[in-house]
Amino acid sequence: MKSTKEIMRLSVIDNTTGEKIANIKDVIFSKKKLKILALLVSDEGIFKEGKIIRYKNIFNLGKDFIAIEKKDTIEKLKDFPEIEKATKEDIEFIGLKVIIKDGEILGYINDIIFNKKNGNLVGFVLTDGILQDIFEGRNIIPCMNNMKIIENTLILDKKFKDEYEKNKIYYKKLLDLDL
Repeated sequence: MKSTKEIMRLSVIDNTTGEKIANIKDVIFSKKKLKILALLVSDEGIFKEGKIIRYKNIFNLGKDFIAIEKKDTIEKLKDFPEIEKATKEDIEFIGLKVIIKDGEILGYINDIIFNKKNGNLVGFVLTDGILQDIFEGRNIIPCMNNMKIIENTLILDKKFKDEYEKNKIYYKKLLDLDL
């Protein structure tokens, strides 16, 4: 598993030459599919139009860098309408309030955990204030089909609360899994 905050600090490397060719600017998500579609990058070129690396074209997502097969894997955002549309939907998961339908606030999304093999979102790291984060650690909630994002709020079904309480320890270990 990887988190989006981890990959935002990585450089993009051409796997054949070892040359650094881009920096990650943002992660583009599909709200409907709950997956990463592409990485928005700033390349070393002089033209500053939107450039992306589609997630399926990542050769290796490592600890220290992201490798792509060749430089032409960096493509123009405007050539991919679905991805361009996702950038305009303004899906900003970080900072979303997370509530349960019964009225309980669980916290706010601080980071996103995803499967590095396919880009599917696996869960969200929550913050409930700095003191609680220090004393109890951050909670992690898994992505589930019955989640709804309405305006600036992630809404969870009432059934989720019982499931979450039973498996809270397991969910905290999601980041440790190597998927």
